[in-house]
Amino acid sequence: MDDLASSLEKLRVASAETDCEPFEKLINQLHNLGPDDGGEVCEELVAGGVLPLALAAIQGSNEDIQAKGAELVAELAKVENCRLGCVTGGLVPILVEKMSSPSTKVAQQACRALGNICYEHVFLPDGGRVSVMESGGASQLLGLLQRAAQLSDSPEDHQLRLVATGFLLNLLNSYDTVQDQSMEAELVEVLCHYLDKFAEDEDIPTHVLLSLTCMADTEVGRGLVVSKDVTPQLVRVLRINESPEVIETCLELVTNLAETECVKTQVAQGGVCEAVMDVVRRHRDTPSSDLSPPIIKTATDLIVLILVGDESMGIIYSGGSGPVYQELVEWLTSELEDLQIAGALAMGNFARSDAHCIQMVQSGIAEKLLKVLSSHNTGEGDIRLQHALLSALRNLCIARENKPVLISQGAMDVLLPMVSTVETFPVVFKLLATLRMIIDGQTQAALKVGGAEAVVGRLVGWCSTTDHPGVQGEASRLLAWIIKNCEGDAGVVTSLVAAGCVAPLVLMLGSEHAVMVSEAALGLALTFTTAPGREAAEATKLKEVAPFVLKNPYLPPEILANVLSMLIALLPLESAFDAIKSEDLQGAVSSLTSHANEEVKRLAGELKVKL
Repeated sequence: MDDLASSLEKLRVASAETDCEPFEKLINQLHNLGPDDGGEVCEELVAGGVLPLALAAIQGSNEDIQAKGAELVAELAKVENCRLGCVTGGLVPILVEKMSSPSTKVAQQACRALGNICYEHVFLPDGGRVSVMESGGASQLLGLLQRAAQLSDSPEDHQLRLVATGFLLNLLNSYDTVQDQSMEAELVEVLCHYLDKFAEDEDIPTHVLLSLTCMADTEVGRGLVVSKDVTPQLVRVLRINESPEVIETCLELVTNLAETECVKTQVAQGGVCEAVMDVVRRHRDTPSSDLSPPIIKTATDLIVLILVGDESMGIIYSGGSGPVYQELVEWLTSELEDLQIAGALAMGNFARSDAHCIQMVQSGIAEKLLKVLSSHNTGEGDIRLQHALLSALRNLCIARENKPVLISQGAMDVLLPMVSTVETFPVVFKLLATLRMIIDGQTQAALKVGGAEAVVGRLVGWCSTTDHPGVQGEASRLLAWIIKNCEGDAGVVTSLVAAGCVAPLVLMLGSEHAVMVSEAALGLALTFTTAPGREAAEATKLKEVAPFVLKNPYLPPEILANVLSMLIALLPLESAFDAIKSEDLQGAVSSLTSHANEEVKRLAGELKVKL
């Protein structure tokens, strides 16, 4: 401290002279301090009046002393508690002015000082940034960035660009106040120019990419970045930059932007996906660092995100011949788990169109998916992979032409064992949905599911789970679809009734979703054509549920007709019908006898007579 006090005193004496030595000595002393001592010493210096001395130096006529004064401020502003003094001491406007200095050293140190002043301050949130903005710092920095881009490749000029882009990042980070939009648009242009010109550098692209990310975090900024379409610059960075840190930052920016629908199309058309695939290949074949696995994960997640867009998905699919699509198919057999999962998720996205579904199954995609799933169709299988594969298979099963093909490829032999062994609810949810899709219109498949006692037992159990409403709903729907598609097979229906399927179907009848009401009504109507089914109805909540459903003013007439038909199916068994009779039901049926729909009116009249 004695040495520092001596240096500060020398600085007071020399501040009006042209001697840089006192500044250099003090700056070197600060550099030599450890992190534990540095903060306290800088605070002591600020308390001792060093900032006015630095300000006088910056305002002097000697460029070397100007640079040293700004450098001293930059060192002091590294300490959080010193930043407030820099703002209140009037340094910011002077430093902003010095950014336009013809001296590279002065402009660089002014930038450093302002960048540090703008850094986070717990006691003065955004105070440094506000002061810089109010002093015209944004426009001055924009001018400096434009000028610095044209300078030589000398170390000094490179350092100026590095410091200027770093200052920009600190200025934009978490600062939401919208500035002059025309200036911001010009800034996007400058940043794109930097990515074009310095794409191979390590630090400058990082600053630029992070600055663009900060802009994209505000509504106006995102609009400007998106309207510019920065994909050519992003492709260039992804293809030629060898720094894992830069690549990861670039992927994160694309991911941020691709949340906007039009950007998904931009990147699909602009070759970003091809560049991302190249990144994956590089880091898969020759891992460069510990960052390779997270880079691959970020890259694969990005590809899947881009495919969520309908237009972008179609561009990448390109009739099944797109190079990115072809490589994604190859990922299904990769030894890397992240690639397998991404490949399966991608197939599910491509299968969102019937035309794609049919073409994909014809080209053997379903067979590939089933082969991979056959190695993971137990409780020990990889959960993420199971979920991804089932998502894709479910989508492929939607097209009617595909169902018999998948069945012939052994889908049921792969899927059914999972019902007995898989416990993870998100996977169970996808499994049930896949089975429901594949048995639609496929009698033998429905009989196979309905005839498997262990499978039916699990389905009935899941119908009452409260841990996952989706599983509860899908299990009930699958039971209804088995009944609908088994062509009235008495053995299957009797087995389902014995396992307890009637009660959950009655509860499903009270669903808020019209399609589920319709499915439940049809399943129960078919079940009530058998004596065991009618008998089972007596022990359910049908007495309470039926009036509730019939009073629903939003149900379409055809669904009301299905519910009435279901109740009429109970007529042959007197005890079953007596078990559901109530004044509430009678009133609901009576009101439907004047319904506008003739079929509803007819069925309600028939039921009213019985009641």
